[in-house]
Amino acid sequence: MKITRRQFGAAALLLAADAARGSVDSPQASFPQDPRDRIAIATYPFRRSMVAPNNGDRDASKPGMDLAAFAAFIKTEFHVSGIEPLDSHFPSKERGEVVKLRAAFDAAGVRTVNVPVDEAVELCSDDEAKRKAGNASYRHWIDIAVILGSPSIRIWIPKCSDTSDLAKAVNALRPTIDYAATQNMVVNLENDDPVSSSATRVLTAIKLANNPYFHALPDFGNGLMGGDERFNAQAVTQMFAHAWNIAHVKDAELIDGKRKTASLVELFGIAKASGYRGYYSMESDSDADPLPDTHHLIEQSLALI
Repeated sequence: MKITRRQFGAAALLLAADAARGSVDSPQASFPQDPRDRIAIATYPFRRSMVAPNNGDRDASKPGMDLAAFAAFIKTEFHVSGIEPLDSHFPSKERGEVVKLRAAFDAAGVRTVNVPVDEAVELCSDDEAKRKAGNASYRHWIDIAVILGSPSIRIWIPKCSDTSDLAKAVNALRPTIDYAATQNMVVNLENDDPVSSSATRVLTAIKLANNPYFHALPDFGNGLMGGDERFNAQAVTQMFAHAWNIAHVKDAELIDGKRKTASLVELFGIAKASGYRGYYSMESDSDADPLPDTHHLIEQSLALI
């Protein structure tokens, strides 16, 4: 069949419109292959040192630094290029300030690999205004992530009064996920709390949403809060089946005053078997000093990626 010039032009316009909206099939990103380039540092382990207006974990007895200084610090101290800045560690959410922060990251030679968002929202509220405000807040963080060049944000499953109604929680998130898709941005859920954010619950939510811009963020140690090392490894295996760009690396958790450990050899083996190609963010989260522990995690990761 011969295609007319008009038909060709119409098809080209449709393709251009699709490109402007972003891929409808899957998120697009180019991940580095060099092991060191795949490593990032989360600001969370250093929360007591982060100087920011909304950081309630700041310990004034410790030397402090803002996000821009932290970016330069991880480059010189750890010789890695990835940063995972927690929302409460931002100096401001204003666009102009975020643009300045991006410039500081670029100057330090650091890239943003994910933005964890813990901001309180009420997506399951009976009050429509609160639901809209919650999704608006998440949209704003997506815009911030876009400015920083991050491929994703991390949020939590909305807390509904009926926790068994996971479909309602997922539906409450749909405006955020749909907006993220228009920005080529992935929304991640992390296996964290053993009840509200267990691997099983996270994966059920992801399957209910059935959206290529909604993925899992595997944490190497959070499953230890709900069981032993075998339970944790099973949770990590489940999560990596739906992971895309980010995973948290740790080999210990302090739970009820007791230190529980996990095998990095086994967990990196799980990641490799899944075909995972994204970033590994070091997230020391035990009774260890985060500085030497992060060096330890990087050394082990470089040997196992």
